[in-house]
Amino acid sequence: MSTLLDARGIFKDYGRIKVLKNVDLDLGEGERHVVIGPNGAGKTTLFKVLSGETRPSAGTISLNGRDVTHEAGFMRTRSGVGRSFQVARVFLEMTALDNIIVAVEAREATRRPWAGLLRLSAARTVADEAESLLAALGLAAARETPAETLSHGDRKRLELAMNLALRPKLLMLDEPTAGMSPTDRQAAVNLIDKVVRENGLSLLLTEHDMGVVFQLGTRISVLHYGEVVVSGLPAEVRANPLVREIYLGRNAGHA
Repeated sequence: MSTLLDARGIFKDYGRIKVLKNVDLDLGEGERHVVIGPNGAGKTTLFKVLSGETRPSAGTISLNGRDVTHEAGFMRTRSGVGRSFQVARVFLEMTALDNIIVAVEAREATRRPWAGLLRLSAARTVADEAESLLAALGLAAARETPAETLSHGDRKRLELAMNLALRPKLLMLDEPTAGMSPTDRQAAVNLIDKVVRENGLSLLLTEHDMGVVFQLGTRISVLHYGEVVVSGLPAEVRANPLVREIYLGRNAGHA
């Protein structure tokens, strides 16, 4: 398995507050790596650093063997990184369909900046692709619905569709099931699993729900006060005494 993402010796300080402390994390092609830890462990900050939203105080980040440590987030998006957020970032005033059309057009404008305005035939192709993504994520019935009126779960689906429109190699999901009911949470897990498999993506996510973690993860890293204290296969992490006591609960091994 070749390495897609490799972060070494990552530190992130905000003044005297040290949020990340010498974090090493890598992701192989086709791997599903879940980062867990309690509130305040540094998970979201790590995502911000890895996606280019903020720069590390120290350390290096490479993507496909290329150093991207000092590249802005939009440059990493062009290199194949798609990211969702705890609160879905969509264009609330636009319909679900128009949100995806914007994402598809942004991808094409990046790949073909010389092309100018899309011709009618190209515009139809964009609309067809957007319709297909809506259908694939179960949002076909909401195509003309303004995003601001969508449920929390459907906004998450829409954000995921917009990420897929960018055709990423690496999908980063920050708390993808946060705020969902148990039924919606399981549906989201099934959808993420389907999307990752069918598109051949690598997946990096943070998650609080341990059921989601063990359903989706092929490798798990545990952050504690900004440091990776355990990293390994799901069975190894589940059996680790520190993880069982602090993160999963003493009876988690029987879940």
